Amino acid sequence: MSSGDDGDHDRHRRGPAFLRLTPDSTRKRERIFNHKTRSFELLPPSSINHQDQYRAPPRNDAVSLGLIPFLPFLPDELIEEILSRLPVKSLLRFRCVCKRWNSLISDSYFVRKHLRLSTQSPNFTHHRIILSSTSAEFNLKSCHVSSLFNNPSTISEDLNYPVKNKFRHDGIIGSCHGLLCFAIKAESVLLWNPSIRVSKKSPPLGNNWRPGCYTAFGLGYDHVADDYKVVAVFCDPNVYFSETKVKIFSMASNSWRRIQDFPFGVTPYQNPGKFVSGSLNWAANYSSGPASLWVIVSLDLHNETYREVHPPEYEKEECSTPTLGVLRGCLCMNYDYKKTHFVVWLMKDYGVRESWVKLVSIPYLPNPEDFSYSLPYCISKNGQVLLMFEFDLVLYDPKDQSFKYPRIEGGKGWFDAEVYVETLVSPVQS
Repeated sequence: MSSGDDGDHDRHRRGPAFLRLTPDSTRKRERIFNHKTRSFELLPPSSINHQDQYRAPPRNDAVSLGLIPFLPFLPDELIEEILSRLPVKSLLRFRCVCKRWNSLISDSYFVRKHLRLSTQSPNFTHHRIILSSTSAEFNLKSCHVSSLFNNPSTISEDLNYPVKNKFRHDGIIGSCHGLLCFAIKAESVLLWNPSIRVSKKSPPLGNNWRPGCYTAFGLGYDHVADDYKVVAVFCDPNVYFSETKVKIFSMASNSWRRIQDFPFGVTPYQNPGKFVSGSLNWAANYSSGPASLWVIVSLDLHNETYREVHPPEYEKEECSTPTLGVLRGCLCMNYDYKKTHFVVWLMKDYGVRESWVKLVSIPYLPNPEDFSYSLPYCISKNGQVLLMFEFDLVLYDPKDQSFKYPRIEGGKGWFDAEVYVETLVSPVQS
């Protein structure tokens, strides 16, 4: 064999030259994510810790022998695009791959991008539902929303609730950007992201509680201040026109402060406020002399101002007291009609009364007794509605007016539920 053939054979044995690493070339490839320029930058070899340096592969390594080629180089932008579409559980593991991936995944820009893509994911890819059981002990489970729509049986996971009091059932206030909010004895709140297992408990409210009093909460996001806020409306029906005292908790400052009270004569019901378009919305009772009206009161979380949101023209005389919910990012209103149907309205353009549309009317099965449907938790692309009836989840398909009862393995009988998105948003400000 000629010397040229020997060289070709040797190159084939050791692999292509551009795929082989030397100690110097591996050190030059070490990079770190620059938060200002939104890109990875090369680090000089002298700035790399000796323990973090790559080592040259041994001569008998499979890569050195050309048996396993190195992966091609991926641009920083492509790495970011791939990672931003992955579930949180994978990203938490991938932070350990290298320093630059940990730096990228922990960056606030990446967290916001992942939040946006997860919220907009089709078919509820990143959405889960948390379920509070009806057992004596306070047990929480979680499962994928997409599985409830597509499978007759769904696997659930036990959640480790941060506040240890197994015989006290804390109420779910709501969810926002992956954060769940719980009311703890109406005196404080817990902000918790179960996807990353990080939580924060607020200081006590300090209200002067007495029998008959209650607190209506609400969780939302102030996009101008980039701050998550919880509003607590303390209601005392023992005084004339039901006095209200409103406080707002800022996650950034970790403190409560007093803001303007509800308009005179307006008292929210005990149900939590619903967050839509930068505002929290409560169903409320407006007392004007002997008359009493059902109204929707909205609080702008940034300006901290109130306004009324007008409901649609509906069958007031023959329906139950309406409740509020959120579907597809829009405010919705629900009520029982003659105890024969559960009616859901949707406000397509927030604040515009003419944009209300009757979304669905769900029939009650014969002899519904004293049970009512819960507010709808979500609605699929093809119109299936997920809600609860008699402590079980129900799927209603308006196309053929059929009902399905998805089974959750390892649990049955639910007291409360809330849909949330798996995100990297932390209740603890860094």
